[in-house]
Amino acid sequence: MKFKTLKELFLNVLRYLVVLLSLIYSYSLSLRLIKYKNKLYSLWIRNFLGKLGEDVIIMKPCKLEGGGSINISIGDKTCIHEHCILGCWNKYHEQSFSPSISIGNDCNIGQYTQITACNRITIGNGLLTGKFVLISDNSHGGLSEEEAAISPNKRLLRSKGEIVIGNNVWIGDKATILAGVYIGDNVIVAANAVVTKNVPSNCLVAGVPAKIIKRINNEK
Repeated sequence: MKFKTLKELFLNVLRYLVVLLSLIYSYSLSLRLIKYKNKLYSLWIRNFLGKLGEDVIIMKPCKLEGGGSINISIGDKTCIHEHCILGCWNKYHEQSFSPSISIGNDCNIGQYTQITACNRITIGNGLLTGKFVLISDNSHGGLSEEEAAISPNKRLLRSKGEIVIGNNVWIGDKATILAGVYIGDNVIVAANAVVTKNVPSNCLVAGVPAKIIKRINNEK
């Protein structure tokens, strides 16, 4: 492309600069609007939760199930991403429960994660999850022949115990944490793992069912 004069060159550069600045402004404005939308959504959903800490971001949409959301507590500076489900079941068909879900500070819950309790789920500070993670302290029925003859959604809701997850735990994509499990501090749960037993602090677990693959230590 040739320009006959410096003035023509200057005007073309100026045009490109204006377009570039417009694009940057539009992108910045879009980010601000998303941020404000998430803040407004977080303020709205606060009305349905037992406790919501400071600087919590809950991204739209997030679904609350089970009728017991008043028993859900979320700590400061925690972020819950889009399409997450928090199910706190105080009633299921004719059954009644006293469930609770407690999520600590500085947690980051990935998209499409589901946390569901009819018993108790306690999550420490600094949890990071990938996408499509399931943390559930309950299941539909057991393994009896009588229950097998009933459609799953009509079976009794059962829990083998509460779930406790320590501090600074990292749970990979599509991992599952089942009832009655204690996970210690600084644990890494690999993607697609299914945790069915207690996990001590400072280790990496993987597989179905999850097993300890490596110990984490501070040795250099």
